Amino acid sequence: MSVVEEQLIVLLYLFVIAAVARILASRYIQLQYTTGLVIAGLLLSIIGSPVDVSLSSDIILLALLPALIFNDAVNIDTSAFRENLVPILVLAVVGLLVSIGLIAIATQFAFGYPLLIGILFGAIIMPTDPVSVLAIFKNLGVPERLNILVEGESLLNDGVSIVVYSSILAVLVEAEAQGVTTENLLTIREFSAEIATGILFALVGGALVGGVVGYLAYRLIAYLNDKLTAIVITVIVAYGVYLALDLLGSSGVIGTLVAGLFLAPRARASEVPAETHLAVETIWEYGAFIANTLIFLVIGIITPFELFIEYAPQILAAIVLVFLARAVVIYPLVGLLNVFLTNSISRTYQHVLTWSGIHASVSIALVLGIEEEFTGPLSEEFSALVFGVAAFTLLVNGPTMGRLIDRLDISSQRPSQQLFEALVGRLHGVDAALDTAADLLERDEIATSVFEDVTAVYRRERSELTAAIESLLETHPDIRQHEERLGQHQILIAESVAIRAAIQRGEISSDVGERLLGDVESELDRVLTDEWTIEDQLPPGYTPYWRQQLKKTRVSESLDHTHHEQSDDAEESGTQARK
Repeated sequence: MSVVEEQLIVLLYLFVIAAVARILASRYIQLQYTTGLVIAGLLLSIIGSPVDVSLSSDIILLALLPALIFNDAVNIDTSAFRENLVPILVLAVVGLLVSIGLIAIATQFAFGYPLLIGILFGAIIMPTDPVSVLAIFKNLGVPERLNILVEGESLLNDGVSIVVYSSILAVLVEAEAQGVTTENLLTIREFSAEIATGILFALVGGALVGGVVGYLAYRLIAYLNDKLTAIVITVIVAYGVYLALDLLGSSGVIGTLVAGLFLAPRARASEVPAETHLAVETIWEYGAFIANTLIFLVIGIITPFELFIEYAPQILAAIVLVFLARAVVIYPLVGLLNVFLTNSISRTYQHVLTWSGIHASVSIALVLGIEEEFTGPLSEEFSALVFGVAAFTLLVNGPTMGRLIDRLDISSQRPSQQLFEALVGRLHGVDAALDTAADLLERDEIATSVFEDVTAVYRRERSELTAAIESLLETHPDIRQHEERLGQHQILIAESVAIRAAIQRGEISSDVGERLLGDVESELDRVLTDEWTIEDQLPPGYTPYWRQQLKKTRVSESLDHTHHEQSDDAEESGTQARK
C-alpha cells in the first residue's frame, strides 16, 4: 500500500467518525459538533483507535490554521471589528502578555518551572479558541458586540502567542545547541526587548503585508468578475500571505486576517458582485468546517489519556491557574479600559469573556512543536497539562456557555425578536434583489417586460414585509425601543462628526462647538445606558446649549408664538379629521 493510499484511508476513517459524531450530537445527544468530535476522539483514545492517526504542529499551523483565520476574516462584520478594535487589541495583546506573565510566576511555585519555561508554558496555554462558544452565540442570538470581542480577541492573540512561543523556543534550542544556560545566552532585559520587537514586527509587518496583498487581490477580483477565479485568488492570498510572513519571521495569522478583511463583503461590497462574495464565503466556510472537523477529532484521538492519570494533580492545578490568570486579567483590564471607552464593556460581558477562554487548536499545535523539538519529562508534562486543560475547557466551558448566557440574560433571541430579525433580514434581501434588477435593466441585460414581471413580485413582498414589521413594532414596544436606540446611536455619531467638521472649517468657534458636542454626548450617554427614549432624549432638567442661547434673545418669543399657532392649527385640523 502506498503512502498516499494510507493517508486517504486515514482521512476516510476520520470523516466516517465525524459523520457519526455529527448525527449523534445533533439529533440525539444535542451537543455542539466540536464537543461531539472531541468526545468521540477521546473514546477512541481510551479503547484504542484501529487506525494509526497522528497530528503534527505544522499540519495545524501551516495547513489548517490559515483556512480557519481566512474564513473568519471574510465572514466577520468589518464595521463592528473596526468599532471594537481598541478593546480587541488590548485584550489580545496586553491581556495575553499579562496572563502569560501571571502563569510564568505561578508555575514557578506550582510546578517548579524556571521563569523562561513558565513563560513558554503560558504562551502555549493562554491563546483562546472559542469555536464551540461562537457556535452557541450564533444559536442564541448573542449581541454582535460580544460576539466580535470574543472572536476578535481569539484571532489576534493566536498571532501574539505564536510570536512569544517562537522567540522562547529559539532561545532554548540555541542554548541547548551551545551547551549553555539560557541566562548566559540572553538577559531578561534583552529577552523582553526581543519579545517586544517581535510582537511589533508581527503586528505592523503582518498588517502591512496582509493589507497590501488583500487590497490588490480585491482589485483583481473586482476587475476579473469571475467567481471561480476569485476562489483561486483567495486560496493564493490566504496561504501565500501566511507562508510568506511565517518565513520572514512575522505573523502569518495577522497578515491572513488583514488580507481577508479586505475581501469581506461588507468592505467595498459595491465593486465585487454579490454572487462572487457568496461563492468565496461558501467555499471558505466549507474549508473551515473540514479543518475544524479534523482538528477537534484528532485532538481527541491523540490525547495522551494515560498521562491524565499520572499527572492528574498537576492538570487540576493548571486548570485552576489558567482560569485565575484569565479572570485576573479580564476584570481589572476591562475595568480600566472602560474608563477610556465611550461604549463600556458591561460586567455580564466580562463574565462571558472569562468563561469563553477555551484553549484548543493553537495550544495543541504549539505543544506538539515542543514534543518535536525536545524529549523527556518536561515535554511529557507539558503535553499532559495542555491536553488536560484543552479537554476540560472543551468539555466544560463550551457546553455550559448556553446556561451562562441564559442566566446573565444576554441572549436577545426571543420569539418576537427572531421574527423581527427574520423580517428585516428578508427585507434586506428583497431590497438587494430590486437594486440588482434595476442595475441589470440599466445595463440592458434584461428586457423591460422581464424587469416589470420580476420586480412586481418583489414589490408586493416588500409591502407585506414593511406592513408586518410595523405591526410587530406596534405590538412589541420593547423591540421598537431597541431599534430606536440603535438608530439614534448612529444619528448621534453623525451629529458629532458634523459638528467637529464645522469646527475644523471655521464655521463655528471651538467654544461653541464644544458646548454643542457636550449636548450630543449627554444624549449619547443615555442611549448607551438604555435610558434614552424619544420623549426623554436628554437627562431630566437638562437644557441644550442652543436652547439656552435662544432664550436670551427675542427670537425665542417669536418662535414660541409661531409654535403655538402651529399647534392650534394642528389641533383644529385633527378635530376636523375626526369629524
